[in-house]
Amino acid sequence: MKIAFIGAGKVSTALGLYFKKRGFEIEGYYSRNCKSAGKAALLTHSHPYSSVEELMNNSHMIWITTPDDQIEAVVRQISDLPVLRKNEKLVLHASGVHSLAMLSPLKENGYNTACAHPLLAFSDPVLAQEKLNDVWFAIEKQGEENRRLTDFFKACGNQTLSIDPDKKRLYHAAACVLSNYLVTLLNASYKIFEKSGIAEEDIHEATKPLLESVILNLKGKDCKEALTGPIKRGDENTTRMHLESLNTFMPEMTELYKLMGRQTMKMLGDYSLREVFKEDES
Repeated sequence: MKIAFIGAGKVSTALGLYFKKRGFEIEGYYSRNCKSAGKAALLTHSHPYSSVEELMNNSHMIWITTPDDQIEAVVRQISDLPVLRKNEKLVLHASGVHSLAMLSPLKENGYNTACAHPLLAFSDPVLAQEKLNDVWFAIEKQGEENRRLTDFFKACGNQTLSIDPDKKRLYHAAACVLSNYLVTLLNASYKIFEKSGIAEEDIHEATKPLLESVILNLKGKDCKEALTGPIKRGDENTTRMHLESLNTFMPEMTELYKLMGRQTMKMLGDYSLREVFKEDES
């Protein structure tokens, strides 16, 4: 089976490297940016294409890996192309927020269609392809294409999540909170450390063992069991001192701290510190 990609960014490059390592043939990449297609093709020992029609004719599985807001335009571009043996080709997108319905014009034109979202943050394609060994792919509940995808990922050694199309946006919001906003929260922590007097250049290394211990605690435990700190202990004095200090030195962080506190109480089902974390009345 020959695999090809429309879009030559981090996700498609990582997937190409990974699928090649798993024994599949990578046919090549098409992109409006010829340089990115050439770079991805070079890394995967495949071909850069200047014609999307030619790429599709030479491939069996075609991934649309453009940014989400470009998928619809790509579908319009390729749906009426004179591609041979459409019924033998599987076209899929890798979006976490868009459903399979985005590919309806292709389905109506005789293609097999599917979608599969890798639950991974892609920052560097070479590093990401190494992480893909353990990644779960979210696929929508459907028929034959679903079974084909499940078999394909099983051959790769990956597990799949079956997603309700009506709740796919909710699924993606959860992924966004985990991968994107965790970084935002970490950055907020770094800013508070810096305000406390720790040198900016020391913060990353100094906090690395703490961050790694949190991740380690989460492995094999649910969130309640992994949680440590003053809210779990019911330590009202410590939380009040935190808030007093934030109000004095970084008032812009006070509401974030309170919001996290309220969510932590909700997770624990313990509201003994509700007065500490109550919302400001305005």
